[in-house]
Amino acid sequence: MKRHGYIIEEIIEEANMNESFDYVMRGNKRKKNQSGRHIMKNRSKVIADLQKRIGDGSYQISGYCSYTINEQGKEREIQSIPLKDRIALNAIMRVVEKYLNRRFIKDSAASIKGRGMHYLLKRMVQDMNKDADGTRYVYKCDIRKFYQSISQKLMMDLIRRTFKDKKLIAILDNCVCMLPHGMSIGLRTSQALGNLFLDHYLDHVLKDKLGVNYYRRYCDDEVLQSGSYKELTPLREIIHQCIKNAQLEIKGNEQMSCVDERPIDFLGFQVFGNGQIKIRKRIKKRFSYKWKTVKSKKRRVALIGSFYGMAKHAHAKNLFKTITGISMKSFAEFGLSFTAKDGKKRFDCNSYPLGELQNRTIIVLDFEKGVKTKEGEGRYVVHFQFEDDNKEGKFFTNSEELKQMLDKIAEIEGGMPFKATIKRTSFGNGKYKYSFA
Repeated sequence: MKRHGYIIEEIIEEANMNESFDYVMRGNKRKKNQSGRHIMKNRSKVIADLQKRIGDGSYQISGYCSYTINEQGKEREIQSIPLKDRIALNAIMRVVEKYLNRRFIKDSAASIKGRGMHYLLKRMVQDMNKDADGTRYVYKCDIRKFYQSISQKLMMDLIRRTFKDKKLIAILDNCVCMLPHGMSIGLRTSQALGNLFLDHYLDHVLKDKLGVNYYRRYCDDEVLQSGSYKELTPLREIIHQCIKNAQLEIKGNEQMSCVDERPIDFLGFQVFGNGQIKIRKRIKKRFSYKWKTVKSKKRRVALIGSFYGMAKHAHAKNLFKTITGISMKSFAEFGLSFTAKDGKKRFDCNSYPLGELQNRTIIVLDFEKGVKTKEGEGRYVVHFQFEDDNKEGKFFTNSEELKQMLDKIAEIEGGMPFKATIKRTSFGNGKYKYSFA
């Protein structure tokens, strides 16, 4: 396992700290309370203090308060930390997750950028359509009180196997050991580290060592598919052993079934062997009850947006109309397209800071010049594709070197698209530049 170092320097970069500050302090609610007003007024001092303490490895979470929420009949104890600590953890994990996400298998999701429930659902349905016989039998399980049961010792050992930056290790250790036992639910560090934990103890055992094709994990929920019960049974025993090695426990509600007889209940959907996708019954009933009882127009808009977000990924057009009385149209039916007033290209994809692209190979597809952003005018927006997974993205730059290279390549016949690696050169005193290599 490759260990990563020199990460602290990336974390405390001015751009990363400012982006983290803006992300945490978005919205008026946080800005208007007493703590938020103080932080907004002293922005530069807050960032400078966090840079110093993160940079020398002395940063620790200053405190937390706990409260209990009831989520679908389950009581969960959540820890809330001060806004200043949220800014610090956001800055830390923005960089840490960049390195962790490269390790994760493609069939894991939840708390991974660009990978939500619909991403995983789409991959599962594609596999079932492509290989109906090889995905006919299903084993499904989840872990009992996952975050609360994680061994702090095993987690800290794994952090040391992943990173070699002693300052970062000290900070992450402090986050892991914030509670007497297990890890905090909802803490920014817990989500990524929880993924790392199961990635190490379970995902790569099944994928790399055993070559299992149809295994998927969403947080601590696992689904494994194969062509027969005979293939599934030994794999079930291996999963149990992997979870035991991680000092965790599988719930007693695990299931082994055939999709022709019982749909796969996963990610809030029921997926049938014939390709039909339905919304889970409990979700339908809960939405229907809220839709009838909630009178606030603003709340209804939020409700309908949430349910529509699920319904459009299932065969639920009639269900949506039955409950809401609203016909759900496909956007394509309107035949509309957006044309910007300034005529410039927008590139409809995720935006990445250049720091996240460092040392990664990309394929530059297109670019637009003279773009105005909140940082200023004259920026270039570059549309690209990752070489390793073909996922598209864009980045903004005001680097004279990058802009000049793009202009020169655009003048060469057949110059676009081209492959390049983003390199960063440091000059000391916090100064650096990005270039193509």
